[in-house]
Amino acid sequence: MTRSRCHLSLSLVAGLFALAAVSVNHKAAAQSPGPHEAIESAREELGSGANPWYDTEKDSLRKLKIERVQRRAMPLGWLLKWVVYAILGLAIAAIVYALVRFAMEQLKSRKLATDDEKSQPLVDDAEALPFLAERPRGDLLGLARKHYEQGNYSEAIIYLFSYELVELDRGSRIHLAKGKTNRQYLRELKDAAPLRSALERTLHAFESVFFGRRNLDRASFEACWQELPQFQAQLRGAT
Repeated sequence: MTRSRCHLSLSLVAGLFALAAVSVNHKAAAQSPGPHEAIESAREELGSGANPWYDTEKDSLRKLKIERVQRRAMPLGWLLKWVVYAILGLAIAAIVYALVRFAMEQLKSRKLATDDEKSQPLVDDAEALPFLAERPRGDLLGLARKHYEQGNYSEAIIYLFSYELVELDRGSRIHLAKGKTNRQYLRELKDAAPLRSALERTLHAFESVFFGRRNLDRASFEACWQELPQFQAQLRGAT
């Protein structure tokens, strides 16, 4: 009896599950669209405008126009213009630099020449003036003035005579050289009488001191010193 009831209960449950499955399948079949409805739905979706590659009227694919983006190349003429400007700028800078450097070198050379005149012997060959061998050499005219102011007229005339010889050599009126005599220097001035006259007066006073071992007085030195401005003016005019 019990066994028959169990079989009956199982049969009822199985029957209920079968009915439920049939009902679900029937609803699913009723809800799912057919092939025609699916195609129409796809056409509506494609023709909504979101797909530019689909042609709604022809129901086919549409060829798309792909616009090519061209790169904007830099004009060649513009590039060449700036290259030329750059070259010109560099050339001008180089010229300015060269001019400035040249000017600085000239100023430096002049300064060195001025310093040499004040601190170095005024003759290229000191042997041409042997009477200055044991005396300081530098600003010969300044030394002559210094000894004159101190009352050392004999020393002052030696420096004054040396100064005049050096200036005549610089002015290409004579040529200082070792072994030349004072008379030779006078002969070289035969065509420059004013310069010869001034040098000759100083020469006589110098030889009296240097060779004659005599002391020079103030009046004798001042006679030579007073002719110095005329000597300098004549020398500048001659050169």
